[in-house]
Amino acid sequence: MRNRVAKAIENKAAEDEKLYLISGDAGLGVWEGFKETYPERFLNPGVNEACDVGMASGLALRGYKVVYYNIAPFVIMRPYEQVRNDVCYQELPVIMVGTGSGITYAPAGMTHYVIEDIALAKTMPNLNIFSPCDPIEADAAFAYAYAADTPTYIRIPKNGEPELHKSTNIDITKPHVLREGKDALIIFHGSIVDAVLPACDTLSEKGIEVCAVSNPMVSNISDELAELINKYDSVYVAEEHYEYGGLGTIITDYCNEKGIFKKINKIALKNEYIHKVGNRDYLREHYGISIDKIVKFICSKVEK
Repeated sequence: MRNRVAKAIENKAAEDEKLYLISGDAGLGVWEGFKETYPERFLNPGVNEACDVGMASGLALRGYKVVYYNIAPFVIMRPYEQVRNDVCYQELPVIMVGTGSGITYAPAGMTHYVIEDIALAKTMPNLNIFSPCDPIEADAAFAYAYAADTPTYIRIPKNGEPELHKSTNIDITKPHVLREGKDALIIFHGSIVDAVLPACDTLSEKGIEVCAVSNPMVSNISDELAELINKYDSVYVAEEHYEYGGLGTIITDYCNEKGIFKKINKIALKNEYIHKVGNRDYLREHYGISIDKIVKFICSKVEK
């Protein structure tokens, strides 16, 4: 997916000579085309994230459109103060793209996991947050961010994700049903899609039909998603993020505010540090968000 986003950024740079790209010494093999074509608009200040975001803000203040790219932990978490004060407080059109969302970088360890970024990002009231599950959603997220002229954070995995949508013409602010089902509803975002959809297939074999819905604009709970939630008695939110502060929390808060009295079952990482070492499949299984664990959890809740 990161290559798809990189191509979208490069294409937009061809249209807009005021687009600048700042890389925090990341993206080896991703930005060579951009650097060769637009060398004067590619900046790499190195491993200096606070400076990176400050430079992006300065350029935006001068009227430039800026994309800041880095691995996800170093986009929101490390330069949080600069994102808050330099970008969001001043309402600058900086697009921050973080690659390696969730535990994508397993087994690199906690320093490279980004499982609390949505909780942090959601505290900034004007920051649009996107977590696309496929390249089509990633394209739409970048297009929306570029046109919106507001601070934006896009978190993406990097495992060669396939296209899942039948059409490239999607509204990135709305939920998208990727699988129909009448017995339960599972809402998700981002990289967990490759566990959710296979889990739904397995549940179908067991006689449980689950409606799987991608909600890529994590910062926005639309009326359409509320309507979907109201249709089901058994509702789940799956994400490769801590259970506190993620999409599950955002949806629960929204339902409470709107008087939608549904139990939102969270399928997410428990609020504890990851000390286990292993690849992503191993960690998902150990921490309860693997295909098998999703199937078992929903089976335990749905009466058939």
